[in-house]
Amino acid sequence: MFDGDDSRNITPPLLKCTDVPQFTALQFAASTFRNDPKLHLRHLLSDSNRCLSLMAVHVTTQEFEQGQNTTSVDTTTPVLLPGPLRTKSSGAQRRIILDFSRQHVTGETMELLFDLADRMGLTERMNEMRSGYNINFTERTAVMHHVLRMPRGYDFQSRHPRGNTILGDVHSVLDRIENFAKERRRGNIRGCTGKEIKNIVCIGIGGSFAGPQAVYEALRGDAFAAEAAGKGDRTIRFVANVDPVDFDLNTKDLSPEETLIVVTSKSFNTSETLQNANMARKWLMKHLSTKSDVDDDDLRDMQIITKHFCAVTLDVGAAEAFGIHKDNIFPMWDWVGGRFSVWSAAGMLPLSLHFSFDVMKSFLAGGHDIDEHFFDAPLGGNIPVLLGLLGVWNSTFMGYHTRALLPYSHALRKFPSLVQKFDMESNGKRVTAAGMPLSFQAGEIDFGEAGSNGQHSFYQLLHQGRTVPADFIGFMESQSSIDEEYTTSDTGSLDG
Repeated sequence: MFDGDDSRNITPPLLKCTDVPQFTALQFAASTFRNDPKLHLRHLLSDSNRCLSLMAVHVTTQEFEQGQNTTSVDTTTPVLLPGPLRTKSSGAQRRIILDFSRQHVTGETMELLFDLADRMGLTERMNEMRSGYNINFTERTAVMHHVLRMPRGYDFQSRHPRGNTILGDVHSVLDRIENFAKERRRGNIRGCTGKEIKNIVCIGIGGSFAGPQAVYEALRGDAFAAEAAGKGDRTIRFVANVDPVDFDLNTKDLSPEETLIVVTSKSFNTSETLQNANMARKWLMKHLSTKSDVDDDDLRDMQIITKHFCAVTLDVGAAEAFGIHKDNIFPMWDWVGGRFSVWSAAGMLPLSLHFSFDVMKSFLAGGHDIDEHFFDAPLGGNIPVLLGLLGVWNSTFMGYHTRALLPYSHALRKFPSLVQKFDMESNGKRVTAAGMPLSFQAGEIDFGEAGSNGQHSFYQLLHQGRTVPADFIGFMESQSSIDEEYTTSDTGSLDG
């Protein structure tokens, strides 16, 4: 199994962005925006040509859409669906549209940002990431969570000398997850008392907690994912807080006989996770020891852990020492950061147990589609790059140090807190990649809440004139048709 390669080490870039003329040009541009009334946003928005130029569109490929149409959902009573996660526009190519015309920029500003990105070697850094060079200079490891989303047979070998081995390892684990989930969902492998496993309790912290929880919330309202989950027959819970109340509230209504514990810890020595894992073991022992037909205490405990525990970790030996059977341990790699681990077994295992592996394959396929856009699209139409550059502009040059994430979708209500981990943990640095101190504060403070909930909360402060860049996220189609089934002519506010 591939866990790293010192031959892929590269030298951290020594050039500081503050030393290049493009940085100075952007500082001057920001000063102009702050002092020239003609550059007020209300005037900029009256320029239709400007507004049209400040948009980017990503269109899914026909191959991507067609590749999902033959997927069936694994349930105890198999149902052939027209493809998971489909909408009323099933089969059509879908679009992600970024409209950044409400940002305090012009076309000239964007060109300055592109110039800075070019000078600092952004495209080269992206290619180094794509090819698996060790761009994590602190730990001297690669950053390859995009490999977790590559389909079987993808040509990674042309970019990495061990690409076939790495991708083979990834799909070997995915194959194990698929079999593990199907056997338990079909009831072929049961708990120690013979009852079917219906409850999944995920124990982790940080990204291994927030990622799977956010994806679960995003999928649970989707008709096909809900169908695969069994319409209430299955339960999945997430435990992270070291406060024992968290574990108690998440397990008090569950039957231990029908519960599988998934412990996720990259090192398998994270104190909070191990404390909750030990609590889960005691909870199972308390309720199942008297129901086992095994007389020997050690053998009985081993049977309970074997039937009701699994783990996702880099340190397989530590998980085995905890008592978890090797067949129930799913590896992750040192090149997967915890905050991105939802794409690894950390997310794929519990969510496949709940929603089915077929549904989660679509999740991987969607992620890979955006990966290809990120690596291949020119910077001027590259949605992730544009969002990143706008963040640099707002926080570093305009002095706007916060960003509100406002998804107008109940399914994405956990998305703002997940982005906090992606963005703030990654960019929460006071030094450059080479370890040199920065002369300015880097990164944005992300916060947010779903749609109308935020309107009756912090929006009041935003309306008072304090500038807070905001990303509004909307959808043309809802996951639910309930608004069409129960229409009303009265859409006014009830509380003013």
